[in-house]
Amino acid sequence: MNATDDRELREQFAALRDEDAGSAPSLARVLRGAAAAPPSRPSRTIPIAVLATAAVVTVALIVTPRRAEPSIEVAIAQAQSLSSWTAPTDAWLTLSGLEIPDSVPSLSPSSVTLPEASTATTATGEAR
Repeated sequence: MNATDDRELREQFAALRDEDAGSAPSLARVLRGAAAAPPSRPSRTIPIAVLATAAVVTVALIVTPRRAEPSIEVAIAQAQSLSSWTAPTDAWLTLSGLEIPDSVPSLSPSSVTLPEASTATTATGEAR
């Protein structure tokens, strides 16, 4: 953006602000209206609507027939089909050339070359 674009945006936002200000009531008028309005009474229709909704839900739960439990054979078949399922994105997890070992490698003393032990000295110059 350059200075011309910024100036144009400022002018457009100023025009929008002026348009909104022209259609908005004054703050004094809004405050007078709020002070003059009588306090509202709670509506009686809300508790009636809540009770009616609760009654409809209760009747729907009572009238709706229950599904029968599936047989053991059907349950086993569903479990087998679910156990063989693989995510469609599993192929993305396979990296070429990277194989994860099935076991932890063991290190034998002959596979590790340790540096020669040297005598370390302490800060006071004593040998440990």
